[in-house]
Amino acid sequence: MSGGLWRPEDTVTVYGGRGASAVETASVRRAAALLARAADDLRAAALCCLGVSRDLAVVPGGAAGPWEPLGPAGAALAPQTLALDDAARDAARHLTDRADLCDLLGWRLLRAAGLYEEAESTAERLVGGLVTAWAFGTGAAFGVLGWAGLAGIGVVGGAEVGARLVGSGLAGGLPSALAGRLGSGLTRGLSPYSDEAVTGLGGGVALARPGLARGRPGVEGAAGVLAHVARETPVLGNDDAGVRLMTRLGPADFAHGAVPAWSTSGAGSVQEALARVDDLYPGTGGAPAATIAVQRVTGADGGVSWTVLVPGTQSALPSDHPWDGRTDLELVAGQADGATAAIEDALADSGVGPDEPVTLVGHSLGGIAAAALVSRAGFTERYRVGGLVTAGAPTGLLTTPPGVPVLHLETPEELVSNTDGRSAAENPRTRDRVTVVRSLRDSVAVGDRAASGSLPQAHAVATHVRTLDLALASGDPRVAGAADRIGARLTGPEVSTAFYRAERAGT
Repeated sequence: MSGGLWRPEDTVTVYGGRGASAVETASVRRAAALLARAADDLRAAALCCLGVSRDLAVVPGGAAGPWEPLGPAGAALAPQTLALDDAARDAARHLTDRADLCDLLGWRLLRAAGLYEEAESTAERLVGGLVTAWAFGTGAAFGVLGWAGLAGIGVVGGAEVGARLVGSGLAGGLPSALAGRLGSGLTRGLSPYSDEAVTGLGGGVALARPGLARGRPGVEGAAGVLAHVARETPVLGNDDAGVRLMTRLGPADFAHGAVPAWSTSGAGSVQEALARVDDLYPGTGGAPAATIAVQRVTGADGGVSWTVLVPGTQSALPSDHPWDGRTDLELVAGQADGATAAIEDALADSGVGPDEPVTLVGHSLGGIAAAALVSRAGFTERYRVGGLVTAGAPTGLLTTPPGVPVLHLETPEELVSNTDGRSAAENPRTRDRVTVVRSLRDSVAVGDRAASGSLPQAHAVATHVRTLDLALASGDPRVAGAADRIGARLTGPEVSTAFYRAERAGT
């Protein structure tokens, strides 16, 4: 599929998961091949119709005239010939439309069976290679400059992320309309190559500072270098005294004087569970900064399961809580961090039993933290993981255990999910692990197009909920399978929720 804008549901691509059986796969491929041949035949017929039109144009007195030399007979034929010419052109257009429809149906058939994957063009690979090389040089140059250069990366990156979070960007004194257009253009232009840019930048920084990178190359090493800068540079850093969990937030702790209305009801679907994460952000839900939710669900059979909801970054620069840019870097580097420690403390305080399934749902930093926990042997030995859902989170460097259903949701325009140097196509693929990516800029929907030029909108929880809705509507069995396995544990007749806030212990 290529060219033009698509219906929103056709902008979704799925990687990994459990596809169709060998027999079903063969049948689907044969059906798609038949549709492709039908499209070729329809286009050939369209060319024949255009040939008829051309023949009419060169006949004396034909569609192009003149009619006078043929006398009265020519005058009588003129309307009929013109009508025939119009009919031939209309037939060609309709046949071409039907051919395009056959192509689309074949593509949808392959996608619904989990057999279609978007291929990168030669031009895209070439540009991606150039971006990687340029970014590598930039990262190495910053690294060679020492602390000043590395702190510069942190300050500029943190300031830009912070500015974008409030919708302003580093536009200086530019008029807001012009700044908005520039930001939209940059977002759309950078999105296809953000993973290459991060890979190159990370490789350069790690190579220039191997000691701080602890011998780890690429993005993981660079994240470790910058995390060290965030901890040690006086203007940015704070102490390493650990995390203090403030237990059992009450209604008075929330801006609206009440906990979220869903605190006593289970989520009816994965989409609903993910949408609830938005209520844990100070700006959208009125929750205190660094709030997580742990929901206890008792099923009709008396079995107990748990759902943990984890929001994302709430401060680009190091803060008095671990939901900050420093923790983002530590998570990507695979270092000890405050967010996973807070989640584990909350699970322990809630009394989660070793045989009670725990489903983790996280957005942005929350998604990285949730995936990091699931990837750790110590965590999976202590708790039974029932499922993992991440939205807008860079999780490609993490490995999840077999048997655990995992669903990743990403959009290239948010840029955040590629900050591990991996595109959605490069995420690990297993029978249990499904990545759903949606191109906002390729959609005919006005809202999607607007979000494609805005980092906050492209990265928003609501955008990822819509992505999952569209992926399920597409009929892809891998998405439906993962969502059904995860969703089965999200609700029951008895539900209670505890809310927690984490702080850095030294603040």
